[in-house]
Amino acid sequence: MNYLSRTALAALAAAWSTFALPAFAQEAAPADEQVLRLVTANMPRSLDPINIDAQRIINNGFAEPLVHATLDGANLIPALAKSWERVEPTLWRIELQPNARFWSGAPVDAAAVQASFERHQAKNTRAASILRGATFKAVGPTTLEIRTERPDPAFLFKTVTIAVHNAARAEELGDRYALEADLSGYFKPAEFVPGELVVAKPFEGYWGEQPKLQRLEARFVVDPQTRYLAMQSGEADMDANVQFEQRRAYVRSKDYKFPVVNASNWNIWMNYRNPLLQDVKLREALSLGTDRNEIVDGVMAPFATHSTGHFPTGLPYAIETKQVTDPDRARALLDELGWKPGADGIRERDGKKLEFTVLTYGWWQTVAIALEAQWRKIGVSAKLHVVEPTASNQIMLDGAFDIATYCSCGTATGDLNGQLSSFYRSDAVQNWQRYANPEVDALIDQLRTEADTDARFALARQIQEKVLADTALIYVANAELIGIAHNRRVAGVDVERPRDITPSMYIAAE
Repeated sequence: MNYLSRTALAALAAAWSTFALPAFAQEAAPADEQVLRLVTANMPRSLDPINIDAQRIINNGFAEPLVHATLDGANLIPALAKSWERVEPTLWRIELQPNARFWSGAPVDAAAVQASFERHQAKNTRAASILRGATFKAVGPTTLEIRTERPDPAFLFKTVTIAVHNAARAEELGDRYALEADLSGYFKPAEFVPGELVVAKPFEGYWGEQPKLQRLEARFVVDPQTRYLAMQSGEADMDANVQFEQRRAYVRSKDYKFPVVNASNWNIWMNYRNPLLQDVKLREALSLGTDRNEIVDGVMAPFATHSTGHFPTGLPYAIETKQVTDPDRARALLDELGWKPGADGIRERDGKKLEFTVLTYGWWQTVAIALEAQWRKIGVSAKLHVVEPTASNQIMLDGAFDIATYCSCGTATGDLNGQLSSFYRSDAVQNWQRYANPEVDALIDQLRTEADTDARFALARQIQEKVLADTALIYVANAELIGIAHNRRVAGVDVERPRDITPSMYIAAE
């Protein structure tokens, strides 16, 4: 791989900080110029929120959750929920926006929200763990009560990705609902080609602030260089999936702005359905053979730092323990397990080669290519399976992978239990690899009901130390999950929701 010199990387990092937070222009362009053209690698293949491929429907303003989370993950922002109160340890009372309507004109009342959540519970595979055991009850026209099985002080944080929808209409339309969903967002699709294109216009019946943008055009462009060229040529105003190589080019120009997004801890998933990966020593060997210096200082530079545990470093519930790189120790462990180098350098045991398929895509692919070379040095063959980002969702859900570079990565959150549970609790749907440790399950359950902040942070750190000892995942680096680039004329970006197209956004005058 060809990497930039450290001097050049330092210059890029300085440029990044210079252009990360420019002053937004105040004067808006004329109404006929209020068009935002978005290129993204995450396009919805369905508008039905229960579908695993309903990508970006909240980000693009088509659908709304009860609440949004702030950028740091510590607080909640009203959305369809006007206010909320935890009236008992297991009871939440939600007051909904009084004038909210679905696109059909039907009211987004408490009964409709109850039906929406119940449909998610019954049919949304990814939401099954999040909503397990909760009951929803309309107790007034705009008042919803949510009862959880056990005390859960952070329950509402679990709902930020759950899009409220007209469940009655979904039952009426059946499969057609994927194309004709009845949602409540401030943008409503006027044209929808699944997986390729969404053209949307403001929903005039929206309960809140009307969008300043008059048109949104979102296009699927999987190749990062093509997205960059579309921005350069003026054919696009926003790249929602800026990868490291293109970001180095973006920051050299004053034509682009980069809203601050929170860092994540990039990780590699190992599927325990493969008997070989159930062996902690083999997982440890793969971790020891992962050259994090090459990835942090080369592939991701200058936009990454070394990781420790599950959460990005610096957070009060992060740990300082690191997974180390030691190829010699990795080779010794593999020798100990009986895997001996073959004529081609790939290890063999009982006539079988030590090889794995590595699922990867888009912004992970350069990391996966580096891993392929690094693991070959310790005698492990990695065969890359490159897919589109949306295709990887179903593969992960089905468990049809050996190893995966997949963007479900640890980040700042107000729901420590929810995030750690989704990764490491043995029965969680989004524990894609089926990691299981009874001690970790018990600690996660304890964390769920713990209300004291210091005690919660201590439990989170204890959980991380245990999963680190198990090499449950391979942690790679701390970095922005995916950067965002805006044309310099894009203004009004919500600093708490920088990945979202919000009503405040507009195109500034030249």
